[in-house]
Amino acid sequence: MHTNSHDIVTFYHQHVTAGSFAISDAADSRSITGDALGSLIVGAANRLRVAGLGPGDRVLFMDGQGLSAFVHFWATVLLGGVFVPVDTSWPLARIASTCLRLCPTVAVVPAAVLAGFQTRLPDLPLLSANELASGQSTFVPADMPADAAAAFLLTSGSTGEPKIVVHGRDALLRSARLAVETFDWRGGERLLNLPEPHTMSGLRNAMLAAPMAGMSWVSAAVEQRSNLFALCDLLATHRIQRLVAAPMLLRQINLQGARLNPSTLASLKAVYCTGADLHIEEVDRFHARYGIPVINYYGLTETVGLCLSQRIESWQPGDRSLGWPVGCRVRLMAADGQEAKPGVSGELQIEMPLPMQRYLEDPVATAQRFDGQWLRTGDLAYRDGDDRITLTGRASAFINTVHTEKIYPGEIESALEQLPGVAQAAVFGLPDAAGGERIAALIVPLSDASPEDLAPQRLALGVREILGPSRVPVAFRCVADLPRSSNGKLLRHALAAIFEHAH
Repeated sequence: MHTNSHDIVTFYHQHVTAGSFAISDAADSRSITGDALGSLIVGAANRLRVAGLGPGDRVLFMDGQGLSAFVHFWATVLLGGVFVPVDTSWPLARIASTCLRLCPTVAVVPAAVLAGFQTRLPDLPLLSANELASGQSTFVPADMPADAAAAFLLTSGSTGEPKIVVHGRDALLRSARLAVETFDWRGGERLLNLPEPHTMSGLRNAMLAAPMAGMSWVSAAVEQRSNLFALCDLLATHRIQRLVAAPMLLRQINLQGARLNPSTLASLKAVYCTGADLHIEEVDRFHARYGIPVINYYGLTETVGLCLSQRIESWQPGDRSLGWPVGCRVRLMAADGQEAKPGVSGELQIEMPLPMQRYLEDPVATAQRFDGQWLRTGDLAYRDGDDRITLTGRASAFINTVHTEKIYPGEIESALEQLPGVAQAAVFGLPDAAGGERIAALIVPLSDASPEDLAPQRLALGVREILGPSRVPVAFRCVADLPRSSNGKLLRHALAAIFEHAH
């Protein structure tokens, strides 16, 4: 699937307001297409223009995935502005401090928080995300260069303070094209895209890839998307064919076992997950019960979200890899500065035509991210004999034991989650007196877990039997939940503080 032009306005006319693309509302089963959708976008653009938005200006958007996000993204882009979606789970104080870095011209927020925004940010023009009205079709889009900024995305903050990533209009279009071709998405298929619009998968898949493919994007309220039983009912009722979700969803479905009828997921052709939290044991259990492939793909916000992916036509259970490069070149650099040999881990670096432009107002961090034309991901991986890339961990997340061994938390987490009574696990390093780190683990118990299941000796023995003695945590704490970003990514920098206060 190719567009006739790299220009995003041409794309809008060819794919958003024409063709077979539709937004289907899960609540009332109505679909919005063509002129009706375009009229809502023009109406939002008129409101933004009255609020002061012009070319290059920024729109702070704080609302969940849905029609309002789609409409305001396209209204902003057509005006030549920059769409800046933020995490709806953030407290207002954090959003206010982020506004000092972003300097938005206008903010679009849910009606329920308008008063709080007005108190905290009295000088910022505000619009309600809940108010959508049709506008006149005589609207003329701004004439902008292809590489003009279209979106600022904040990194997940899973390893610290979020950075603001600048993406051009051309980069977003290219990423969407890669997604459609790599994922084999086709016209008329029904897509449920669970990531929120402040993530690259949420922004690209819903706003650009779905229209490019001519899909029917099913928009559901957060209450439906965040509740497993409501979500399963949504999948069955709307006969969803393509599902994009966080890895944790597989775990939740697998825990239901025989209580979830396989017919609920019968329409699904594939599930697409991204991230190091995708454990092969969960993938294989899910596939064995439902027969649905789980496509693992990889990309940072800085790589415009997609640079490695498995392929549905060659997918096999038991594949731990991230698949093959997508529209990019890959190299794996060892600690000695040489390229790592096949089977040997090195830092994953990406060379691609249109990565991020920069970190906003942070030239030092931008320079550190690149080695010439190569973008340094900070992730460690190896290449197998079939040129597939397998992630082994994140350089900054490794646990350094006193014996100088580097241990990847993910393998221990996966082992713990195979044990009776364990719903989720998070593993990290605690500093010790010898200058190394001790392995510690936070455990979220299953609802029917027994005290015996959660006994430290039982947990330690289970890990020892799976991974051997060098990977056994020396301390365990049980908690009600783990800290995650809204797209399901584990916030590793917060684990030590939670461990200190847990019992």
